[in-house]
Formats: sequence, C-alpha cells, structure tokens
Amino acid sequence: TFPKTGEVFKGRMNKNSKELIMKTSTFYYISLFLLLLSCSQANKKTMHVKSVDIKREEINFPPSDVLQLKSYYLTSFNQSGPLPELIGYNYKEHALDCINLTSKQIIQIPLQPEGPQAIVRPTGIYYHSKDSIWLSDESQNVFLLNRTGDVAKRIDLKAFLDEGEELIIRTNHAMSTIHLGYDPNHQSLLCTIKDKSVKPTRFKVKEISLSNQEVSSFELSASVVEPYIDEGYANMSEPNVSFIGENIIYNYPIESHIYILNRQDGSRKTIEADSEHTPNKANKCSSKTDYSAWVKHGFENPHFYDVMYIPSLKMYVRLHAGPIDLPDANHPEEVAYKRSLYTMFFDSAFQSLGETVLPQGIYNPYTGWSATPSGIAFFVDGPQSPNETDNLELEIVSPN
Repeated sequence: TFPKTGEVFKGRMNKNSKELIMKTSTFYYISLFLLLLSCSQANKKTMHVKSVDIKREEINFPPSDVLQLKSYYLTSFNQSGPLPELIGYNYKEHALDCINLTSKQIIQIPLQPEGPQAIVRPTGIYYHSKDSIWLSDESQNVFLLNRTGDVAKRIDLKAFLDEGEELIIRTNHAMSTIHLGYDPNHQSLLCTIKDKSVKPTRFKVKEISLSNQEVSSFELSASVVEPYIDEGYANMSEPNVSFIGENIIYNYPIESHIYILNRQDGSRKTIEADSEHTPNKANKCSSKTDYSAWVKHGFENPHFYDVMYIPSLKMYVRLHAGPIDLPDANHPEEVAYKRSLYTMFFDSAFQSLGETVLPQGIYNPYTGWSATPSGIAFFVDGPQSPNETDNLELEIVSPN
C-alpha cells in the first residue's frame, strides 16, 4: 500500500528499489543539465560572418603641377553636398591637398607656419565644405579655414580641459584613430578626452557649442573584454573614435566589439563584430618599458581600426590587421606589407554583411585609407603596387 499524500514512507527499500531510484535521479540530473545547457546556448548571441566579394575601382591621377604625395596619413572627405573631393595633409609642403576624384585635379591650400595665422603639425581634419574646413593641430587649437587657407576662427581646446584631462586627436595606425568632429546641425565641435585623474583611465567626448561655448560631456563605456585597456597593451591603449550623425561610434584596437553612443537620447549599443579570420583579442605586452617589445606586440597581435561610413551605400566598414611574426623589431618594414588586412561591412543597423581579406602588398599600411561616398579609398603605394611613378593612384573598395 502506498502512503497517502503528506505521509512519509518508512518502509525498508529493497535493492531493486534503490537501483531504480538511483537511475531515475541520475536521468533527472542529466536531463536538467542538458536543459540548462540548451537554454544557455540559446541566450548566447553568436554571429556567423560570411565572406563577401568586393570590387576595386582604380583612379589614376596624371602628372600635376602640385607636389602631391603618393599617400596621405591624415585625410577627410567632403561631408556636405556631392563634391567628390578628398582633402589630405601634405607634410612636405605643409599644405592641404584637395583631391578631386572625378576631374582628377589636385589643388593645394597652403598653411601658414608662422605669424598670427600659424598652424603647426595637424592632428585632425573635418572637411565640411570648401569654405568650412576644420583643422586641429598639435598646439591643441582648432581652426576654421576657407578655400584659400585663411583662418576665419580659432578655438583653444585647452580652455575646455579640466584637471587631469588630456586632449587626444590623432591618426596613427600603430596606436589609434581618434577623429576631430563637427556637427553642422548643433554648430558644435566634438573632441575626445582622456581623463587620467581616475583609475582605470576614462575616455569621454566633449561637445563644444560654437555659439555660447557650453560643453556637453559623454563618457565612453569601457571595453566589455578588457576594462583596463591602458594597462599592458603598449601602443594600443586608447580607443578609436568616429562621429557619424548623432552617434559617437568607437571601438578598442585590442578587441573586436563596436560601441555606439547616441548624443541625442543617450542610448548605447554594443555590437559583436568578431572576425572569423583572426583572434578577436590582443594579448598583453611582455614589457611596460621596452619599446622593441611594444613594436613586436603591435605586429604579433590583431589591431582593430576605426569604424567608417559609406553614405551612398548606407553601410559601415571596420578594417583590422591580422597578427604576423616580427623576427626583428628594428626592421618592422620587412613584414609590414605582408600583414593581412581585413574589411568587414555592416548595414545601417550594424548587421554584418560579410568580411574579406584585401590584396596584400598593394596599399600603404603606414598612411591608410579614407571613407568616400561610394567606398573606402586606399592609397596604392605598396611594394606589390603596379604604380611605379610618383603619380597618385587610389582604389575605391566596396562590396560587389
């Protein structure tokens, strides 16, 4: 007779009964484990990245009266209207070269090295229009230039820094790419700040109103993979920061996630953007002081670059370099052009459209690339490049 509900069965169990209960319990716990594992896998977001074909449009420039470069490390594309023009800083001439991709003409805007309109080495460019070129330099000033290079306005960014804060605007593909931003709707400048008064170091964006000098501050979230990016990662210790519409889009050179902060409503998103070709996180550097170890670390780990936007395609693009062995830290140029460069495309909602490896040895990894309305412009200036002249040659890369 079985016990009634609520009673305790006190009878002696025989051997078969014990074995049956043990088997039933074992089956129950195995089933429970499998169920929990299934739920865990269902809640884990996994992104499969497919391969994507690309097309490469060559643009060959004829000989020019302007002493242009074959590649430019600091560039900006025209951000308003249909003008297909790229501006690049010409360090040999201390000038801005206006490169028209349709007419293939290059016009030079000289910068003044001395005097009341002096501009020292530029750090960032935002090319809004012909008479609205915003330029930052190493003096931590931002200048508004017209088409002849005259300075219409100068803003001293040091006046907007608090104690312990440091301005960072740079394009250095061994370190990070942190753009200068301008919002024509808000009539404001956007710049990135490193706050060293706290630990871990924090990064923020300050938006400075040009009409009343009021400042809005937006703190950047730490990496979800490594919150202490400024400790142990050598040259890759600061974020990449881009300004696209109302969004601050940033990522960290040491890992593959992309972060979005909307200045209008304060909303935030974190995008999983793992590559299927390379590791998705850099290892820590073996030394905090040995520069040769830093150089080796930079080559032997993946490096994720800034996010760019292609307006006509309504696509975002993220490039990254794969790791490569560096036998001699004193001669990195021996392997720099052998390093694989990958590009990943995203739609307007940041859904991955695919990833591909770019041709090796054709593009210059030391200078870089620039977003244009129809694709990413690469300077053809590598050892495997067919361009053996001093003329400028570009390739516009976009999904096929």
